[in-house]
Amino acid sequence: MKINFVNGKLIVRFTFNFILHQVLMFLFVSLPAVFYIIVLKQPMEPFIINLTTGIIIAAYLLYCLFYGYYVARPMADILVKIKKLSVGEYLIPAKKKRFRSPSTRLYREVYANLESLSATLQENERKRTEFEQLRQGWAAGVTHDLKTPLSYISGYTDMLLSDEHEWSADEKKEFLQLIKDKSAHMEELINDLGIAFRMDQSIGIKFSSQKIELVEIIRRVVAETANMPSGKDNSFEILGEEEQLYVMGDAGLLTRAFSNLLVNAVVHNPAGTAIAVQIHRSTHIEVRITDNGKGMDEQSINHLFDRYYRGTSTDAPTGGTGLGMAIVKQIVTAHQGTVDVKSKMGHGTSVVIRLPQ
Repeated sequence: MKINFVNGKLIVRFTFNFILHQVLMFLFVSLPAVFYIIVLKQPMEPFIINLTTGIIIAAYLLYCLFYGYYVARPMADILVKIKKLSVGEYLIPAKKKRFRSPSTRLYREVYANLESLSATLQENERKRTEFEQLRQGWAAGVTHDLKTPLSYISGYTDMLLSDEHEWSADEKKEFLQLIKDKSAHMEELINDLGIAFRMDQSIGIKFSSQKIELVEIIRRVVAETANMPSGKDNSFEILGEEEQLYVMGDAGLLTRAFSNLLVNAVVHNPAGTAIAVQIHRSTHIEVRITDNGKGMDEQSINHLFDRYYRGTSTDAPTGGTGLGMAIVKQIVTAHQGTVDVKSKMGHGTSVVIRLPQ
């Protein structure tokens, strides 16, 4: 066990208590002899000596019982509390008493740690329950998102195969284009799932680290996002793109991360939103993506990077998996970077990614 300040205080207190009780025990068991020899000043008769010895032994045994109770009683209480924690029964924080038992004070760090452990386990249980609810809601949402394009694909395929109607070449082309679009949407959802689980912490992520020109990646992602049908009504601006900036990493993964961020800025904001990407170099390379959209509330910010969290309802037409921002976080972390978000309802959102040069 590594000795730290708290453990050291506990050891010193136990040592001091042991010495103090040894002194008290010596005084306690000496009292009969002292009283007999000094106070009564009686001659050393065998009967009196034997009686005094018997009293001393009895006093010694009584004090041993008292000391055992003094040390062991709190341990029994601690074992009961540990057993309660083991079955998921959390401790109620004890009210601070003005006068506490000396034996309880002896173990005060142990009691404090037990209460801290109980609070931590309770918080973990709350988070686990919340996570499970998010996961179930996410599963229902992804099922919905997969069923929707599947119903399009199945419906238009049945229409093309039907002999009851003769479709024109333009109609067939339109149906096939819809089938292709919905297939691409399903492929994107499946890719999100693949990336998220491949990058799970228990599995880890392996990628070929190469020297990448970051500005070119960002230009390309901004252009692709601006050409999206839902992005044509928005304005895009890149600031600080004059010089080339290099990072070590996986170009495909970084492209996916910046694409997720920019697509989010488009699909979660009204048409006409201004989106700016500012690139800055200091000790790190900093990429700031800012929009003047509707912003987010505190709950959405706190859960933004949680896997399975969907900021919109499953009926929203965004088609999100609830994995996009979790994937961004994982990709940036895998590149030894950080990502921070600031947002306010009605005042837009700012996402800052910092990557080592």
